[in-house]
Amino acid sequence: MSQYNDEYRKLVIKVLTEGHLQDCRNGKQLVIPHYSFVIDNLKDDHTLLLRKTYSKGIRAEFDTIMDTETPLTNVKQFEDRGCNYWKANAGPNGELNLDYYNMLHPQLEEMIAEAKADPSSRRLVVELWNYKNYLEGNLSLPVCWKGFIISIIDNTVHMTFNTRSQDLMLGTQADVLLAWYFMEHICNETGYKPGSCMYVMSNIHIYTEHIENAYKLVTDRTIEDFDKPLKFQLKA
Repeated sequence: MSQYNDEYRKLVIKVLTEGHLQDCRNGKQLVIPHYSFVIDNLKDDHTLLLRKTYSKGIRAEFDTIMDTETPLTNVKQFEDRGCNYWKANAGPNGELNLDYYNMLHPQLEEMIAEAKADPSSRRLVVELWNYKNYLEGNLSLPVCWKGFIISIIDNTVHMTFNTRSQDLMLGTQADVLLAWYFMEHICNETGYKPGSCMYVMSNIHIYTEHIENAYKLVTDRTIEDFDKPLKFQLKA
């Protein structure tokens, strides 16, 4: 089992066995407060995920967010590249207002410039959570992965990737790949080598409607029998 698969499986088990069942904004969830793990080789590991992952769609999401030629304002921009899971967050005419795009690019550009000029800098930070934007209530979706920090040591980029909310069954696979894509992009732009990624999560949850599939993942089932039914009893 790959390093990421092992960490992901342990985390699913932890939420299933230790998670607190509570009401939430969109139903009920099992939740734990925080968790983190280090991935040393995301590029290899992301092809070995325990569960089915729409990697082409995730790559399309990244490419859409990173396109600075046309400001990201409509869900059609995701869909034209093959990313089809943003529609639920769009307005009636497909309109989007995302700090994933709006706040990212000025900071990322400055980060890369400073990394080139001073690789020992301790200020290589991208922070997307803007409390004012959240309070104004006009965001299509407040950021779930909220930014990252890099340290460059011995010409190698090391990243800490932060999330404020982690949907373990639907969001983690995408966010782990996005972390790698950002690492890869920064390395391509600066000429430094990719290193390790500390993946830091807060509010890690499994919605109750996804618990059955979560049990399937941790009983050593293969991708081929992922859809076979599994009987279980959720403890109160």
